[in-house]
Amino acid sequence: MNLAPLVRATNVGPLVLYRAAPPVANAYGGFDASAPATLSLEPVTVHTASGRDLDQLPEADRTRETVQIHTLEALHVADGDQAADRLVYQARVYRVAHVEDYSRMGGVWISLGVLEEA
Repeated sequence: MNLAPLVRATNVGPLVLYRAAPPVANAYGGFDASAPATLSLEPVTVHTASGRDLDQLPEADRTRETVQIHTLEALHVADGDQAADRLVYQARVYRVAHVEDYSRMGGVWISLGVLEEA
């Protein structure tokens, strides 16, 4: 089944995507955070996550507002030196906490975003 037409048909974008660059070494032997790249993400579908979707997150993240994000571009979770992507949806910032690869079903990635506290 090709899911890409469903994402295009229910598009709520464009949304702002903040993708952090790897940290940069400084003169003192430490690392400084790089400024995130600001990208436009479209097409994208977003809806409230519920049920079994929430079981994929650590318990600490299940108590906050969580959305399911369907995109045609892979989003990043925090891993090694890669910081998690952040997405602005309805004037609120969501951190990508989980990503599933459905690229063989039309190039779609399904992610879970957790609301960042102000």
